[in-house]
Amino acid sequence: MTENRWSVGLFDQPSFNPNRLTMARERRGLSKQGLAEQCGVSRRAVSAWEAGEVENPPTGLLSRVLRLPKEYFSADDTPQIDEEWVSFRALSSMTARQVRRILAVSSMSVLLSSWIDKRYGTPEPDLPDLSETSDITPVAAAEQLRSAWGLHQKPIKNMLALVERKGVRVFSLPMNDREIDAFSYIYEGRPYIFLNTGKTAERMRFDLAHELGHLLLHQGSRRNRSRSAEQEAHDFASSFLVPADGLFAQVVGRLRLDDVFKLKRHWKVSAVAMVERLYGLEFISEWNRRQWLIDLSQRGYRTAEPDGMHPETSQLLSEVFRLAREDGWTSKKIAEELHDSDQDLDSLVFGLSIAAIEGGGQVAPSKHGHLSLVQ
Repeated sequence: MTENRWSVGLFDQPSFNPNRLTMARERRGLSKQGLAEQCGVSRRAVSAWEAGEVENPPTGLLSRVLRLPKEYFSADDTPQIDEEWVSFRALSSMTARQVRRILAVSSMSVLLSSWIDKRYGTPEPDLPDLSETSDITPVAAAEQLRSAWGLHQKPIKNMLALVERKGVRVFSLPMNDREIDAFSYIYEGRPYIFLNTGKTAERMRFDLAHELGHLLLHQGSRRNRSRSAEQEAHDFASSFLVPADGLFAQVVGRLRLDDVFKLKRHWKVSAVAMVERLYGLEFISEWNRRQWLIDLSQRGYRTAEPDGMHPETSQLLSEVFRLAREDGWTSKKIAEELHDSDQDLDSLVFGLSIAAIEGGGQVAPSKHGHLSLVQ
């Protein structure tokens, strides 16, 4: 973070930060030409604003066009998320502008996370780094983590609550970016995962486990974009959600498709993922796999989960915002503290900022309060 930007003058007004304008433009998915057209100026004018060649750009106009408070443009630089840190599953289908937008959006989550940590006691990261263990397989990594976290061979009741208890910050992707599955990175020792909450609950659980695999196996690795890394994260997720020993102890005799529905409800995964897991562990033949997947597709299980579970929500954020409300913080006041938009804030937290803080009092915020999560 840079030092506060202040101009020397009679009233010491905060000066314009051109880096903030670039970040805001990228967050909105705009090119310089696109912003220029919306502002009614030339592209050269926008370039000059972002280059810091103009001392006082029209912040009122920029505030209206980019839907951000004027204070946003005079605040410190936002955290810079390096593209190389991020595991984008569908990078080949993403435009450079879309990547920059996602990174710009995710930087706000770092600021919000820092705001939370300054005021409430939250779990420290408890995630081993296995990226330097070159000979460890995804299956072994999943078994090792299950053992370290005391999960044994039982189903994971709440995947989102589990990773939050282990210090992973989970945020939701804005509606404009719902074509992205999920992504993750580590910033200053804190793991972050971003989820597409427009998916089924089962798919979100798998995405969480998939990104957990990236965080464990591919920290600081340029392989986080490769097909082999994606397959490793997929294998990790399958093994972590449905451990082989637990499944072997459960399955007796010849399986039928009806058994898949019982098993998938027990392990809280999708029917398709359950079929793939059974095939991977050689419980069923290639013929069974192919026929069952065709049947599931005809029943609508490829695009949805007809008898699916309820989506998991962030218990940590819900509790944080409950405490924040008691301390007098509204969603709008938190956004003002961050010099940002309350609508953008809410898009990051699964809608919990409105549900948990709406109607909060206007008393002066305090720093008391300690967050504890029930195991």
